[in-house]
Amino acid sequence: MLRKTRRSIGRVSVAGCVAASWLRATMRRRLVRRIAAAAAVLVTVVVVALVSLSWRLSRGPISLDLATPWLVEAIEDKLGGQQRVQVGGTQIERSEGGRTSLRLRDVVLRDGDGTVVASAPKVEVAISGAGLLTGHIRAERVSLVGAEVSVRVETDGKVTVFAGGDKRPIAIAVPKVPPAEVAAVPAAPGVSAVEPPGPGLLQTGADGFAAMLAWIDSLGRTGLDGRELTEIGLKSGTLIVEDQREGRRWTFDNIDVSLSRPQPGGVQFTIQSSQTGRHWSINASATPTKADRHRIRVEALRVPAKDLLLALRFAELPIKADLPLSVRLQTEIGPTGALELLQGSIIAETGMIGGNDAADGTIPVQHAAINFEWNASRRALLVPLQMALAGNRFTLLAQVDAPAKPGDPWRVQLGGGSMVLADGGRRTTPLVLNRVQVNARFDPAKRRIHLDRGELGNSETSIALSGGFDYSGSPRLMLGLAARRMSLATMKQLWPSFVSPNVRNWVMEHVSGATIERVDVAINAPMEVLGSVGPPIPDDALSIAVLTSGSVLRPLESLPEIRDADLNVRATGRTATVKLGHGTVTMPSGRKLTMSDGVFTVPDTHATPTMSHTQFRMEGTVAAAAELLAMERLRAASGSPLDPATSRGNINARVTLGIPLLKDISQAAISYALDVDFNNFAADRMIMGQRVEAASLRLSADNMGYRVKGDVKIAGAAASLEYRVRRGQTEDEIRLQGVLDDATRDRLGLDLAPALTGPVSIKLAGRIGANSKEGRFSVEADLTQARLDDLLPGLVKPPAKPARATFTLVTRPAMTRLEDLVFDGSGSIVRGSIVVDGSGNVVSANFPVFSLSSGDKMSLKTERGNSGAMLATLRGDVLDGRQFMKTIMAGRPSEDKGHKAKPTDLDLDAKVGAIAGHHGEALRGLELKLSRRDGRIRNFALKANIGRNATLIGSLRPRSSGRQGLHLETDDAGALFRFTDTYSRITGGRMTVTMDPPSSDPAPKQGILNIENFAVRGEATLDRIVAGAASGPGSGVEFTAMRVDFTRTPGHLSIRDGVVRGPVIGATIDGAIDYRRDEVRMRGTFVPLFGLNNMFGRLPIVGLFLGGGSNEGLVGITYEVVGPLSAPLLRVNPISAVAPGFIRKFFEFPSTTGPSRPPAAFDSTR
Repeated sequence: MLRKTRRSIGRVSVAGCVAASWLRATMRRRLVRRIAAAAAVLVTVVVVALVSLSWRLSRGPISLDLATPWLVEAIEDKLGGQQRVQVGGTQIERSEGGRTSLRLRDVVLRDGDGTVVASAPKVEVAISGAGLLTGHIRAERVSLVGAEVSVRVETDGKVTVFAGGDKRPIAIAVPKVPPAEVAAVPAAPGVSAVEPPGPGLLQTGADGFAAMLAWIDSLGRTGLDGRELTEIGLKSGTLIVEDQREGRRWTFDNIDVSLSRPQPGGVQFTIQSSQTGRHWSINASATPTKADRHRIRVEALRVPAKDLLLALRFAELPIKADLPLSVRLQTEIGPTGALELLQGSIIAETGMIGGNDAADGTIPVQHAAINFEWNASRRALLVPLQMALAGNRFTLLAQVDAPAKPGDPWRVQLGGGSMVLADGGRRTTPLVLNRVQVNARFDPAKRRIHLDRGELGNSETSIALSGGFDYSGSPRLMLGLAARRMSLATMKQLWPSFVSPNVRNWVMEHVSGATIERVDVAINAPMEVLGSVGPPIPDDALSIAVLTSGSVLRPLESLPEIRDADLNVRATGRTATVKLGHGTVTMPSGRKLTMSDGVFTVPDTHATPTMSHTQFRMEGTVAAAAELLAMERLRAASGSPLDPATSRGNINARVTLGIPLLKDISQAAISYALDVDFNNFAADRMIMGQRVEAASLRLSADNMGYRVKGDVKIAGAAASLEYRVRRGQTEDEIRLQGVLDDATRDRLGLDLAPALTGPVSIKLAGRIGANSKEGRFSVEADLTQARLDDLLPGLVKPPAKPARATFTLVTRPAMTRLEDLVFDGSGSIVRGSIVVDGSGNVVSANFPVFSLSSGDKMSLKTERGNSGAMLATLRGDVLDGRQFMKTIMAGRPSEDKGHKAKPTDLDLDAKVGAIAGHHGEALRGLELKLSRRDGRIRNFALKANIGRNATLIGSLRPRSSGRQGLHLETDDAGALFRFTDTYSRITGGRMTVTMDPPSSDPAPKQGILNIENFAVRGEATLDRIVAGAASGPGSGVEFTAMRVDFTRTPGHLSIRDGVVRGPVIGATIDGAIDYRRDEVRMRGTFVPLFGLNNMFGRLPIVGLFLGGGSNEGLVGITYEVVGPLSAPLLRVNPISAVAPGFIRKFFEFPSTTGPSRPPAAFDSTR
């Protein structure tokens, strides 16, 4: 029973428990549903509120000026209540990162007297939540937005910070001073001075560093202001850094700066740039760890190297770097401030480093990685590094040993790797230096680096280094380098691109193939003088000595190389000298020139552009030198007329050059001077297109042109020559003194034969055109030894008769002009000008003074007409015509010398008051008109007075043969004979002459001479013959008629079948007159009592035997006339008087007209 009861009670209890449990679960579910609904409503309200706030902020800032007083109060509280803050308003807006921020706008901070201390367009404020709960509004985070912050380094090292104004700084930091002088620096009224962290900071070593860390720990326990402030910063602002010590200013835009206290403690500093395309950041933190240790981390990403140099105060170094750097640094500091851990890396990406000036050269950087790790047990910093610079690769290991005692220098060892040096693409095989060992000391206290010993090399090359670098003041480099035998290619690879880049570039381009026997370099100079800008390098600051052999030198592009050259190079701070002992220049054709005694000097390597001066001696053949000067690089500057193919001889030259050391050299930038001695020289077409020969000749040349001087042969004629070519002028200058014979004048295009023959001594000075056919010359000609024959009409001169001419000769390809012509010789004076065409024919001539003999007053003008004929006009009062007569009688020498020149068509118009002839006779009032075409006279009209009152008339008339004949007639034949100096003893008589007109045809010209009623007086022999006759003597012998047939050839007149009749005596005549020999040879028979005596000769058949012919008689006396024209001698044979008829023929004088007596050579002067 009891058991049942217990079971019942158990069942009831279980049921009650189940019911109670169900009731509780039901109530719990209801509560959860209520809470969930409330939460959902709350979340919905919050989401709607946030969405509404976001939507509203997207439309623009939300004004919250209601909170402005509390926020101003919070900021002033942070400033200690000594400054006043003015705010333009409060607003909620989106920040640059998209977050919702509470910001004050138009914030101005003023001190007690109203001076602006700081200003900002906006200030972002975060309010402390704890302060809100206690009723105190306090700023937890303050950031200036868009503000301009200036950091100024004063000349005394003091640093002041300005924000929006430059009258009162917001902070001041003082430089380190000795402990006795340490004190807080008073700031301007109302500005808090930055207190030094304590005397321990001024201690050296670990103690000072530990004190700084203790100060950082204090910030972690409170805040940056000692209370709730955890972050201050600058957002999207501008940071300006001014260093008044050096007068430099840098501006950084879009800068974010933040100094914060993280929650775990410590301090974190962040600065970054949001500038487009140049984003970089630096994050540094110092946090405490266990056991009073501190960990410092620094991470810099893509920081511009130039900004990093500025921050480290290395801007004064002559270094320019344009590449991004990334730095990672981690270190742990022990409780005492001792360094327990240091490790990190420096990564340099693609960029460049070099000097401050572009001309100093730059080094492209492909990649650089420097790792470092501190070994505390060895107190050494291990630095493995890998770099790729300008195609060169460096893999090295550096070890920096800390000093055992404070103040001692740090020791640096570099080695354990290799250097692979390329050659800028010039070689396919790089230079590998696998022996690298450098020992140096770094003294930070004295700011010096000592290079105790350095060695670079491989199995073939060894370079020793020593020196140092002092940057305690103006940075100064001390370096010594010595190397022995190596190839030039190796030296080029070892030559840094930033060391004397101008000289280096020139050597790279122009020197090759050499073996370097020795290199010694010593440098002791400030860094500022080693660049291309800045002060010049003192001479004692740099010394370089290089000795080479087997060099190949190319002074200029497109010029042949100088091979097998031995070079001795010496350079000082501002000069460089290269001496060439011997070298060979090989032309493209294989011709060679030898160079020696060369000196290449750069007097001032600091000048821009750097100029070089070169001197050397050159020997070789003229053809090789001509080929060198004919190359494109030198052709325009030299203007050489030499053709390698047509030149011969040897040269010995001294050459001076001035060349700028530039990659692209203009022609105008090169200066040169040459002094050349030619031996056994010959060159075709050198001067006026003629061959020039000389046993010895000297040439001098420079940028202004060249000059040739010496005794030469031009076109075969010996002459003293000075020939000058000036640059930029189209004409060359020539001075020539020599003797020009006929052949030389012909080759020079000055042939005037037959008018001028024989040697002519000349002095010529003038200019020649570029084509050697144009020129203008001042000429003095000594014509004493020359023969002139109608060089000008009527101008005839034999050799050895003094005469000279001066004129200006102007030559053109189709014309030659003689200007300002003055001819003076033996009484002849001619002044005027002549124009001759390319064929030697006179185009025009004008002689205002045409005096061929003393006393002449004439002028002559000729010009070529439209028909091609020369129109000659002769005017004057007095003319000595005696020489004209000789010329006309003697004929032209060309007629029997084979000259085939085409005769000139001529129209002559002459009017002369008086023409003086021989024996006192003259032609008065001469009027002559003559027209000649194709060598034949077409028109002829002559009118003049002669003798007392006689006239002389000439014309062209038809002859019996039908051809035109030249007809002359006068009433005073004796006067005309005396005028022409034909026979002076005839008086009176009417004469007619009809003959073939003169022409260019050398065929004999026939003619007939008739004279009536004349007398011969003064012929003694004839007077004696007449005196013995029955008719009795008289003062002269009169004749009634004379008829003579004659034949004229040049210079010769043959007379035949001549008959003279008179009342007292008659005669027969035949013979010849040789005008060139000035000789008369005639013979005949005098017939006394001609009328009666001649009857026997006229009898048929009997007359031949008794009278000797129809023109003779029974009695006759043979005679001959011989001698000069002016005084012939008459001789008779008296025996012939007793020989009748044909028997008298045996007593005649010999004939003078046979072929056994050739014509005499031309001589028109007798």
